[in-house]
Amino acid sequence: MQKLKEKGGKLKFGKIPLAATNLHLPHMRKKNKTKKKTHRVLPELQIQEQQTTTTKGNSTLQIARSSSGLTFDPDEIAAGVNGVKVTNTKRPCRVSVSILGAKNLKRPKTGSSVKDPVFKVRIDHASQTSKEMRNIHKNEDGVMAVNQTFNFEVQDIKTATLSVYVYNKALWGMEESLGSCIGLNVANFLQENGAGREEGTKWYDLLSKDCKALSGKVLLHIGGGIADPEQKITTFVGTWNVGKTRPPMELSSWIPTNNAYQIVAIGAQECDYQPQKAFADCGKEWLQVLNTNLGFRYKLIHAISRGQMRLAIFVRDDVVRALSEIDSGSLATGVGHVMANKGGVAISFKLWDTSLCFINCHFAAHMGHCQTRNSNYREIAGQLRIGYPRMEILNQFHYVFWFGDLNYRLDLGGHGEKKRPWQRVVKAIEAGRYNEILQFDELRREREASRVLYGFKEGEINFPPTFKVEKGALSLYNKRRMPAWCDRILWRTLPGHSVKLTSYVSTPTMLTSDHKPVAATFTITVHALPSSFSSMDEEDKRWHIRFTSMRAKNLRASDINGFSDPYICFEGENILRETRSKVKVRTLNPVWNPKELRPLVLRTFPLQRLEKEYVFLRVLDYNYTSNGDTLGYAVIPLAQAVQAFNRGPNGVAHFKVGLLHHGLPAGTLEGGIQLTWEINILKRRPFDNNESMMRKSGFKNFGRILTKRNFLRHS
Repeated sequence: MQKLKEKGGKLKFGKIPLAATNLHLPHMRKKNKTKKKTHRVLPELQIQEQQTTTTKGNSTLQIARSSSGLTFDPDEIAAGVNGVKVTNTKRPCRVSVSILGAKNLKRPKTGSSVKDPVFKVRIDHASQTSKEMRNIHKNEDGVMAVNQTFNFEVQDIKTATLSVYVYNKALWGMEESLGSCIGLNVANFLQENGAGREEGTKWYDLLSKDCKALSGKVLLHIGGGIADPEQKITTFVGTWNVGKTRPPMELSSWIPTNNAYQIVAIGAQECDYQPQKAFADCGKEWLQVLNTNLGFRYKLIHAISRGQMRLAIFVRDDVVRALSEIDSGSLATGVGHVMANKGGVAISFKLWDTSLCFINCHFAAHMGHCQTRNSNYREIAGQLRIGYPRMEILNQFHYVFWFGDLNYRLDLGGHGEKKRPWQRVVKAIEAGRYNEILQFDELRREREASRVLYGFKEGEINFPPTFKVEKGALSLYNKRRMPAWCDRILWRTLPGHSVKLTSYVSTPTMLTSDHKPVAATFTITVHALPSSFSSMDEEDKRWHIRFTSMRAKNLRASDINGFSDPYICFEGENILRETRSKVKVRTLNPVWNPKELRPLVLRTFPLQRLEKEYVFLRVLDYNYTSNGDTLGYAVIPLAQAVQAFNRGPNGVAHFKVGLLHHGLPAGTLEGGIQLTWEINILKRRPFDNNESMMRKSGFKNFGRILTKRNFLRHS
């Protein structure tokens, strides 16, 4: 650590004057001890309220700082006079780059083949890197299947260029360049009016650094265009327990064949049978059957299997260019969490700026195992991580569709003690009196008690039970098993989004399994948000989120004493840096005052974009020996904060959100939130970047009050 120097009456740490930091020394406090009327909402900034004259309904705020003053008109900010930083309705141009495959990749020095390449796509100054791929298999033509999509927002269409770089991982985390494809003009992928155009699938040459040698080829699908700000997307979701039997080649009675849906998600359970000779395994044959039935307009964007569970997502060709951030994951809940006979598989992606997640599950079977099925749900909701890995899957996607063979049965309870319950149930089914027996449905009962699929919705069931039907029969139920609606489709959304269910049906004409397929169709709304580009000025003004109050209620007890030591961690892609609150000791109902909650600095600039975004948070239990146990997850929508700002510069919005832990309620969080436009507070606190280093050096109370004596002692 550099020595502390004293020069000109000012203490200096390295090249940073101590007087310029946020550290409050005793002699400094005496000099600055002046009486000022402070605004109670902004505790960390001294805001001097002046008596100003009102002209045409406008007022001026003077923000006084030790470094420099800043005067602005909040009404003008709301009106957008400060440029695209604050308000922007310009429709962004998007370019979608899909790397489908690669071949003939060779190391430049040795000429040996490459097993685990890394792909980087760059447009102007923005770049994205492929997800880690290991042991990529090649087909008979020597082509590696990459299947990764990148979506870019382009500011200047005329000058933007696209480049693809391929690397090989070397020792010590180093990267060895294999080749690149540089200088593709983005304007070539747009029509003159800015409308989208697909370049189609094409092989591009990879050249070495000196551009003299050919080092391989990449198969790219490139599309571009200017998106409508709001679009209605039709979605089909289907689920079927195939019953370990080869399904018929003709599936038109279940899945759509008329190109009516832009997204098609199909989940299967017990999909394990002897494939035909033309296919290496059952999974490939199953995908081929689905592809053939859907038709040439649909493209498989991703498929995942675990054991006998399979999930495939297809999109119609007119929405391929809107795709990005495709991810997938799986979790086994079977024997020892290793046997994949039960569990879940999931695929997530973005359509423009709206995120979707599809989860196909197979829960524990048989009567009397309802609690085990609930446990399967909690494990998948809490441990299957895709997208933003620090958040549970239910708290980060705009739309979540949960479906599969959930195996919930009819629990007749005391009613089942009467004679011939099976006959009474079948008789009600034949008469179409479904509501008469749905009152005994385990899933409905458990959802109403908030023990499973909390916050999810399901359509009205107007079809007969899908299990257990004799194979080869339309509606003949096995007398040894009670009929049940085992196969279900549910959904949930983040606040501010909604789903329109257009149909919820079963397909009794599929005769090869003891389950009948189920399908649901939806209409959802996706958004292409305004451009987030901004030319940074010297002061680096940004949007800040300040909390005027915060309290949590009914948190989970994590410690042996029946309490927790909770604190809040705010994070997400739209926050410049993770921010944490003060720790509250021994309480399940903590209250934080504004001084204990640091402001959040946002990446997003236009208000029109900000009002569609969210802040992710986790409430954790402080632990001396670890990062702490998570007590709950939540998201705070910023739409109300933007509305409050538009009503007035000091507007405060109240929020109340539920906390979830493993997909179940874990308390509530509420408070006041305020949106402010000011100089980046992270730049006004230069020592914050070295906080971890300073803590290791003995600064236990860093960020609070540090005396000159302690400062010298630890230098």
